[in-house]
Amino acid sequence: MLLGHAPIDDAHEEFVEVVMALRECTQQTAWVRLQAVEAHLLSHFATEHEWMKKTDFPAMECHLDEHQKVLDAVQQVNALAAVGDVGLTDVRRLAQALIDWFPGHADYMDSALSAWVNKKLHGGAPVVLRRDLRVETPAATL
Repeated sequence: MLLGHAPIDDAHEEFVEVVMALRECTQQTAWVRLQAVEAHLLSHFATEHEWMKKTDFPAMECHLDEHQKVLDAVQQVNALAAVGDVGLTDVRRLAQALIDWFPGHADYMDSALSAWVNKKLHGGAPVVLRRDLRVETPAATL
């Protein structure tokens, strides 16, 4: 899910880390990990919002609406957890919903934002170099 804009790529890596930690939480660690997901989303989404405003991103409202829906869901689970109305199954269901949501959001919305920001700030499209890809070459013909 590398998009070629280091701050976005770093935020995505952190997103994966906090959501995977939430998915693997126990009853004892669920509250702390829910808080970590919410804190990450608040920071991540605020940073993207600033980039959108700074660069006059054309799809800003649509992108922000999606962020708000995700944040609302996480905050709702956190509010219920604070009063003991959420079980471990619910927390893991939230983690899975975030896991299911993220690739599509990154592929469509965040990739467009990355391309836009790179064009505005650097005058070109983002480039992602991957060292771990193997390229199959056909056998030489005689």
